[in-house]
Amino acid sequence: MSLTPKEITPVDDAFHGSKKHVAVEWWYFDAVFNNGYSVHVGVKTFSRKKFGLVSPMIEVYRHGHLEAKAARFHPFSRFKTSLEKPFLMISGEPVVLFDEERFRKKGEWVYRVSMNVSDCMVDLCFSGLSQGWKIETSRESWTVSLPKSFVEGVIGFNGKKLEVKGVGYHDHNWNYTLLTVMNYGRGWYWGRVNGKKFTVVWANILRKNRVWEPLAVVNLEKNGFIPVNPDCVSFESEGFVYMHHRKTPTRFRLKVDDKTGDVPVEMDIVMDVQTVHYDSVAVFLPYFRYHVETKGFIMVGSDKEKLDGVQIMESLSFG
Repeated sequence: MSLTPKEITPVDDAFHGSKKHVAVEWWYFDAVFNNGYSVHVGVKTFSRKKFGLVSPMIEVYRHGHLEAKAARFHPFSRFKTSLEKPFLMISGEPVVLFDEERFRKKGEWVYRVSMNVSDCMVDLCFSGLSQGWKIETSRESWTVSLPKSFVEGVIGFNGKKLEVKGVGYHDHNWNYTLLTVMNYGRGWYWGRVNGKKFTVVWANILRKNRVWEPLAVVNLEKNGFIPVNPDCVSFESEGFVYMHHRKTPTRFRLKVDDKTGDVPVEMDIVMDVQTVHYDSVAVFLPYFRYHVETKGFIMVGSDKEKLDGVQIMESLSFG
């Protein structure tokens, strides 16, 4: 099944929900700041029709090491959302707001993400720098609204507050149920690499038949996106160590040599793991978040950009 990215509108990042099965939906934001800190801010729902739970979460890292984490669960009676636009409110407080006026006037995607969870808080503005896209099939439901964004605001944890600026990302997954675990596959690696000119969002999905299915989409700064032919994508992992009873790579390599489209795309990116944070998604699914040092290049047509910096990636296993 072809994983072809398509253009999006705000409704694609709205609440989707589920009528048949209890499903997980996840609005994911992360950012790497200029001062060595980074964050993940997320909102997950576990719901069927009008019943379920909503869980806001904040995770703060310093040089890739977890400094603070806070999460809560609230009943759906305290959750207000929209089927038409990105809008999330918990206990009367807006946590994700989409700037509709800027979108109408300038076509810009801007989000205000603001929440207090236990002793952690964030108040961040994510301003899009690249065009969003979505992949939606019978098995995938994934909107990447902000492949790259400028982020600024305040984070608070452990009794202190910091003003921050950096580069961020936002995506949104939905329609993940127990049927997904049984039928979809065995898991994936996912990540993105931001340069000044180009951003690549990539994934390597392990299907149920144990065949890896790669995916890569290149964004040009404020100038659209280019789907990469999956037959031209190579993803390697090596340097395995045992961690939490699992073999975990310490180095990844993403290579692309795609001359099948209107514009040739080439890249060779090595991602060396700095730190690994182990957690779980939906209680029982093993999840690893990596901070990686990236080196390499992306070339689109004759325009080549060298890459060097810290990025965030993940792996999720369905067993």
